[in-house]
Amino acid sequence: MSDNNINNIDNSINNENKSSNDDAKTIAYNLAKKIYELDSNVYESVGSELGRVFIGDADKCLDKLSALIYTNPHGYLLRSEVALVGNMARTIKDKEVKSKFMRQYNDILNEIAELPHGFGSVDILDTSISELNVSNFHRNNNDNRMIICISRTEGSAGTDIGFALADKLRLNYYDAEIFKDLVIRKDAEKDARWKSKKIDLSHEMINPEKARRFSRNHGLPANDAAFFNESEILRELAEKEDFIVIGRCADVILKNNNIPHVSVFITAPVQQRARRIMELEKIPYSKALKRLVKLDKKRERYYKFYTNNIWGQAYNYDLCINSASYGIDEAVNLILRVINRDK
Repeated sequence: MSDNNINNIDNSINNENKSSNDDAKTIAYNLAKKIYELDSNVYESVGSELGRVFIGDADKCLDKLSALIYTNPHGYLLRSEVALVGNMARTIKDKEVKSKFMRQYNDILNEIAELPHGFGSVDILDTSISELNVSNFHRNNNDNRMIICISRTEGSAGTDIGFALADKLRLNYYDAEIFKDLVIRKDAEKDARWKSKKIDLSHEMINPEKARRFSRNHGLPANDAAFFNESEILRELAEKEDFIVIGRCADVILKNNNIPHVSVFITAPVQQRARRIMELEKIPYSKALKRLVKLDKKRERYYKFYTNNIWGQAYNYDLCINSASYGIDEAVNLILRVINRDK
């Protein structure tokens, strides 16, 4: 797409947003004016120096009140200020005047109530992301799919949380070791197909073993071939079952293939993670610390290389959990509550 086309789209969106915002601001200002005038008229009828809600310069009062209506029309601040006007109107002794002002007051309340939720505000929602949110997918498609991707820092008990969650939900569980086994099986199938082909390898320049590996890996380096094989396996699994998957850039792979899922990142303070590794592995604290730093950097590089995203950056995930604040069991319960499976 050319720069001119992009600029035209940006200008169109900006013009639409400006028009919409201008309309909302006009509505907010007109409503503010009604509230201000009612307050002024009630104050004059009551004749009490304590009766005025909006005092000071009229223009400043109107600007402040219209801004409040524009940004938060259903909030308690607006309700409380309008309620003060109504309370004062109810003290008017002349029944006819009181009735007139109360009708105006009720009309204003009705106008406020009819303002749409989020009136004048700009939502943070990104529909391209929210469409893959499992709860939205269930609601929009009457589907009950459940795939949960868990990324974790070393020592944060992310693997334990994932396994416990899979057990609780009765879902299949996949981690690096299981994927490694699945890739080996897939490679064995490719080797079998390779052997079944009648290919002349008698030429002295062709090494049969190298030719076999080249065919299996599509000419890619072994690490890249393993990643793409895992990605293919992940997509195949997502077509036929629900599961919990640990790491493997699964969140990005599923997102790129428009497959609904929940992505969770689990971490904890470095000191707590190092202590946990120390106790589990019966190794010195310094060695545990070096190990977690090394493995975290390895995961960060892997994630960056294959997804071009930042591993551990909160906005890349649906839910981030400090496992030190919850422990394994409560972290599982927290995820269940988020996905509405805690019943």
